[in-house]
Amino acid sequence: MTELSGWKNEYAKLREYIAANPEIVITRNEISIPQPLRDEFYRLFDEARKALAEDHLNALPISAQTLSERYVRIEEEVKQMLGLENIVMPIDLHIFLHNPKESLIRSVYNSLFDFLQGKVSEEEFEQLAEANMAASSYDLFRLGYERWAGLEIIRLLEPEEAFFVDLDEEFKPYLRELKEISFGRQTHHPTMRVPEFVVRSRKFNKLVAIKMALAIEINEYLVSIKPAVRPKKRTGDTSIALAPRAVLLSFLKSEKDIPVYADIFDGTRVSPDWLIEYVDGEELFDTEALQQIRRHIEILNPKFGCSLIVLGEMPELDVAGMPENVRLVSTGLDISGLSEMMSVLSA
Repeated sequence: MTELSGWKNEYAKLREYIAANPEIVITRNEISIPQPLRDEFYRLFDEARKALAEDHLNALPISAQTLSERYVRIEEEVKQMLGLENIVMPIDLHIFLHNPKESLIRSVYNSLFDFLQGKVSEEEFEQLAEANMAASSYDLFRLGYERWAGLEIIRLLEPEEAFFVDLDEEFKPYLRELKEISFGRQTHHPTMRVPEFVVRSRKFNKLVAIKMALAIEINEYLVSIKPAVRPKKRTGDTSIALAPRAVLLSFLKSEKDIPVYADIFDGTRVSPDWLIEYVDGEELFDTEALQQIRRHIEILNPKFGCSLIVLGEMPELDVAGMPENVRLVSTGLDISGLSEMMSVLSA
């Protein structure tokens, strides 16, 4: 457990302020803070939360601040490369990637009030705060890392142009103007899975289709229940989902050669050229997690196989049951590792 100590001085100042202003009522069943006292109360309340976040960030085995700096840098670079107005994501993830301390501050709001109200002891509060910050920082770090790596992969393609993938009235994909990226934001049909956008790659001198699919969604590509009629076209936006994603890449012969990775209505699938997934070290020894990856490979049958990016250190032990045609990659926040990983596409 992380040693949380710096917050106590700030918390003492908050308690002193409450004691000096008896108009403030905080009990197990009641919270009443008069309007004239609220600004100072919440300033001190927030200072205690900030100190908690600093304690936790300093003890993290992963550098959330470094990830934030790297992400902000590549976000701006890709926006300029592709002429984008914005790169959009869920607000919780946006806050974490642009200000990780603020993200952790938000995660201890309720537990600090519980402590103030006497609902939990100091020891219980520290345990709750640590658990909330640890869960928040790990989950958001993983999702943020996926986005950082995804944007770095786009940059390594050396894109000259970018296009949004839409469907016409005959359910055929076509390219149109791309104004913003939001991983999972698609105008696809509810029974069709298509790339989100396409870039013209100077590195490979080809158009490259990219899809940032929810990893769990890939299992639905094999759904065999055909609707009575093809539903009308509507958005297929999964961009608000805070869940792990996989990257699907396809080289295109022309602008009309856009793959429909899965058409549930027609029961057809088109394989991507490359699949990229993310795992942490423990998942490599989890039979169920490896089975999921194996299933994704069987469903998609990627031409160049699957690259599995390991968050953290590469395990020293051999991973039993690793699917064939899978390359383990541990890049950390080093883009040279990603660049080396992409060399498979030049083979």
